[in-house]
Amino acid sequence: MTEKCGRLLIAERGCGLARGLSHWLAEQGHECKTVDNIKDVFMTLQNEKFNVLVMDAKLPEEMGYEAISIIKGHHRKLPIIITADENNPEQESRIRQKGIFYYHVSSFGMDELILAISNAMVRSAQ
Repeated sequence: MTEKCGRLLIAERGCGLARGLSHWLAEQGHECKTVDNIKDVFMTLQNEKFNVLVMDAKLPEEMGYEAISIIKGHHRKLPIIITADENNPEQESRIRQKGIFYYHVSSFGMDELILAISNAMVRSAQ
């Protein structure tokens, strides 16, 4: 199954996730932009169109996860994938209640995240 090339916004401090996905993104022909704070997420989404947002759980946490609701309010169809360093069921529950596409714990591995991004790209193209 091939999906058409899409645009991915990665929001994280540092660039570990973007680095880990760079080979796959290039292989698939997807474009990727990275930002490192929640303000830049809002500004970038306001000015550019993306198919998927992958965001570190620490970024929206600064606003009590309301950042997710704000993003969903302006971009209802944008699939949001939240990544977390550790499994925290309470955090996961609060974040899932915001209507995200997928919650990824780093220990699940990069293959699972790639599958989630692929599925989100397909969904956003519909």
